[in-house]
Amino acid sequence: MSCALRGTLLIAGILLGACTDDGICHIGTLGDLPVLNARSFPIVRASVNGHPAAFIIDTGARLSTIWPKEADKLNLDISFNQVRLHGTGGETMGGIATADTLSLGSATAKEVSFVTAGTLFDGHTIGDLPVIGLFGADFLSNYTVVLDLPDRRISLYQMRGCTNWRPGWKGRYYRIPVDHDPRDETKIVMRLRLNGHPVDAYLDSGSNATLIAREDARRAGIRKDDLRKDRTGVGFGIDDEKTTRYLHRFDSLDIGPFHYAHPSLAVGETDTSLLGADFLRHHRVWIPRDADWIYVQSVKPQSHAQPGKILGLSQKDGLYAQAGHPDRTERTGPAHQNAIAGFTGRE
Repeated sequence: MSCALRGTLLIAGILLGACTDDGICHIGTLGDLPVLNARSFPIVRASVNGHPAAFIIDTGARLSTIWPKEADKLNLDISFNQVRLHGTGGETMGGIATADTLSLGSATAKEVSFVTAGTLFDGHTIGDLPVIGLFGADFLSNYTVVLDLPDRRISLYQMRGCTNWRPGWKGRYYRIPVDHDPRDETKIVMRLRLNGHPVDAYLDSGSNATLIAREDARRAGIRKDDLRKDRTGVGFGIDDEKTTRYLHRFDSLDIGPFHYAHPSLAVGETDTSLLGADFLRHHRVWIPRDADWIYVQSVKPQSHAQPGKILGLSQKDGLYAQAGHPDRTERTGPAHQNAIAGFTGRE
């Protein structure tokens, strides 16, 4: 049986070299999803029961979520079942809501269930679209996910029978090993070095900015007295309660081949550090389904973030509050406010 794809072919931004099984490389895609906002975590257009809406794309959340008030506005079928959600800042309870139809890109699904939790984003919009929830790993893990935030687009692929594939990006990119949390296989664990010390961090597109766990900061040589000298900001945990963020300037941060000198990063109370959207806004990231590596390409930003400049949400983005979101069948880190970062390092 001959292979339907011979040699190397560029399809939908993918370089393919071979195929297996029935001799055919099968690629399905929802098409490119335009990212509606230029800063912070990525937001995309969708529709629920025929109503246009916007959702956050959140690789750090285990479960897809709709805010309770938005579920009411959409007249979704809400069950009496309750789910306990654990996350940064504590825990909360969430319900289950079911949409008759959900449309995203070129696809439409029926009878789609969401967890209902969270209040801080109620009433927020981007353009004329209400931001009503987030897509978590229960949805995203069905796909190979390409986060191209520098060009403000996200692609979701379903690939079967394809081997020796790689991104069709121009220029240098890197294959970086990752792990998965044994407590939650949907978590993508990045191996970082902070001030030369090893740190594990979840790759979390739903976190507005990178957050360093206080215990990881301690291992990197940062004492409580050091944090007391830092500026502080405010974030919100999953229970919508305020938590303090310390804006600390570290000596160095290394992410695979990428080195950042003197980055200023938020430090706060969380179980695991988070590599957030401030990194993703300057790097293309290709996340294969069920793989122990990702591809990353640095993209030079048009305007570099200067040390000391706060990278946060603004009313111009249509969102200016930060909240936790449900992860781990139950828990995920929050999106964070007032975190300082300067991802403009060298390779």
